[in-house]
Amino acid sequence: MEPKQQDQAQKRDDPGAQNEPLTIVQSMTSFYIYNPYEKRSVEVPLNNCDAFISLLKCVIGTGILAMPLAFRCSGFVVGAVMSLLLMILLTYSIHLLIAGMTECCRRRQVPQVSMPEAVRIAYEEGPKWVNCFGRAAGVLTTCVLVFGQFLLCTVYLVFVAKNFKEIGDHYGEKYNERYYVLGACLLLLPLFMIRRLKYLVPLNLVSNFLLYAGFTLIMYYLFSGLPDINDRELATPPVEWIEFFAIAAFSLTAVGSMLVVEAHMAHPQSYLGLFGVLNLAVFFILLSNMFFGIMGYWRFGEGVQASITLNIPKNQILSQFIKVFIASGIFLSYPLNGFVVITVIFSDYTNSNERRKHQTFIEYIVRLTFLILTGAVAVSVPNLAALTELEGAFSLSNLNLLCPALIDVFLNYSVGYGRLMWKLIRDILLILIGLIFGTVGCTVAIIQLIHDFRATLSNM
Repeated sequence: MEPKQQDQAQKRDDPGAQNEPLTIVQSMTSFYIYNPYEKRSVEVPLNNCDAFISLLKCVIGTGILAMPLAFRCSGFVVGAVMSLLLMILLTYSIHLLIAGMTECCRRRQVPQVSMPEAVRIAYEEGPKWVNCFGRAAGVLTTCVLVFGQFLLCTVYLVFVAKNFKEIGDHYGEKYNERYYVLGACLLLLPLFMIRRLKYLVPLNLVSNFLLYAGFTLIMYYLFSGLPDINDRELATPPVEWIEFFAIAAFSLTAVGSMLVVEAHMAHPQSYLGLFGVLNLAVFFILLSNMFFGIMGYWRFGEGVQASITLNIPKNQILSQFIKVFIASGIFLSYPLNGFVVITVIFSDYTNSNERRKHQTFIEYIVRLTFLILTGAVAVSVPNLAALTELEGAFSLSNLNLLCPALIDVFLNYSVGYGRLMWKLIRDILLILIGLIFGTVGCTVAIIQLIHDFRATLSNM
């Protein structure tokens, strides 16, 4: 081996070289120098099947049951078209995000980076005037990820409580819905203490079985007693579409969970691509969402609630089995979505041996605190529709649109934005859509939650 080639090989394999600044030439040709997938090591990796199952578990849940409400706000035609366009937009943004995170790995020659780390690196690779904001942007991204998953887990608790309350009210004494939230938190405690994603796969299998069993059984109520389809709207006034976008976004977005699944795969290169794990799962989810949205709105019309499980009869054995199956499936989804928060918080925690000694104990404390806080919010504002809209608008605008676009803008700063600067134009459009949708959607949802919280205080 020639001396020059030997020096390059030593530099690639030397961990200390990871902190050395890279030149623009190295960044542009990093694809040929460093492949982060070859260097990645996962303690308990997921195979492609495990990843597909976990990905379905991340996305399919309470959101799909809220799609009839979304179609009520849009109409059949507008809802179907916007569902397809929204799914294409969100899937494209996830591809853009993972591609940006992979490029960050190549430029820093590290096997893996978290989303906050990718944002920090992108700021450092961008114009000089944004370099100083890198660390702050990374911390802010961590907060956004944690808050988005926090809202999602809160929605899960409210959903479980509402469905089990209907069954409890039928067979026994009528208790306040908030007692069911507390009971769910107590039962979740041992499950949420599972610290390895691989060991959550059996739980996800059971959850998927329960959910799809419930979805299959609910077909009876969706197809029986269908009214004349002409009684339903094909398109509603555009002012109502914002609620559709918020609910549909909630049912389609799970950025944190999607990244965690990709990070724990044995073959992460199989995640993207035309027939990759992500696209196959997304296609299946799109069909499921559109089917439930159309059939649920057709069957229940203007009376559809935040979850169609709340529309089916309360006093029939079949409907009670459906509620138990679906609520139990959502209940078992909580540990996986909470796992995302733990991964984000502790992504940089094990940098030193001293910190690694106490990580397990601190992680258990964080898990317990997270569970208690989600339970507290679910008790305070058990408004399922408003929480769903807030989580959807917040996650879509920040995680699906703003972060991928900003990462791409700064990473391409030194290498160019392509012919006619099409990449820059694309990223600016994503940022504008994210800002407008996030501002309007979150504002509408927060107003509803404040009104609900005031009602809760007045009833105490």
